[in-house]
Amino acid sequence: MNILLVGGHQNALFLIKSLKSNHHEVAIVNSDRDLCQALADAYEVPAICGNGTNADILRQAHTEKMDVVIALDDQDAANLVISELAKNEFHVKLTYAVVNNPKNIELFQGLGIDKCVNTTRILSDLVEQQAIEKNIRKYIPMENGRIVVCEVLLTEKSVALNKKLWEIGFPSQSTISCIMREEEIIIPQGNTVLKAGDKVVVLASSQVMEKTISMLVGMK
Repeated sequence: MNILLVGGHQNALFLIKSLKSNHHEVAIVNSDRDLCQALADAYEVPAICGNGTNADILRQAHTEKMDVVIALDDQDAANLVISELAKNEFHVKLTYAVVNNPKNIELFQGLGIDKCVNTTRILSDLVEQQAIEKNIRKYIPMENGRIVVCEVLLTEKSVALNKKLWEIGFPSQSTISCIMREEEIIIPQGNTVLKAGDKVVVLASSQVMEKTISMLVGMK
C-alpha cells in the first residue's frame, strides 16, 4: 500500500519503521525540516517539508496516489483539515487521524474520517491497568489493537538503566524499534546500552506490552 504520514514526530518515526518492515511504500509531509531530512536519509522515503494543511504541499507529496493518509499533528484542527483534504480534494480511500481531545472523536467520525486514535483514552485505560503513567507519552494501537506502539521515558530509577538490550530478555513478541537520546535518533542493536533520559519506542503485541514496559521502567 502507498501510505502518507502527515505531521508528527516520534509517531512518524516508529510508524515508518513498522510500515516499511511490512513492505508498504511510505512518504511523509512534515514542517520540521531536520526531521524530514533524518527520516528520508534513514529510511529512504520521499519527504516533503511543509504544512500538511496546505493542499499544494499535499499535492507535492502525490496524495492522490495514496491508499492511506495518516494525520499525526499535535492539533486536532490540523488533523481534521489534513483528513478532509485527503478525502475530498485527493479522493484517498482511507484516512486515519490522531484525535487529542476525546470530545472531538464524534465530530471526526461524523465527517467521514475512517479511524480516530485518541491517546488520552488509551492512556486512561493503561493507568487503570496499573501502568506507570508518568513514563508513557505516546501509545498507539495498530492492526485492530493486536499491535501496540508505546514511547517510554527512562528515569534514574528505571531498572533497565546501563543494561544492553540483549541482557534484558524482552518477550519474543516485542522489540525496541528506536531510542531517542537528546537530539540523536538511535536504531538499536543487541549491544545498545540504555541510559537515563532515553525515550524508548516499543513495538509489541497487546498481550505482552505491559510486561515489556515493566521491564523498562520498573524501579530499582
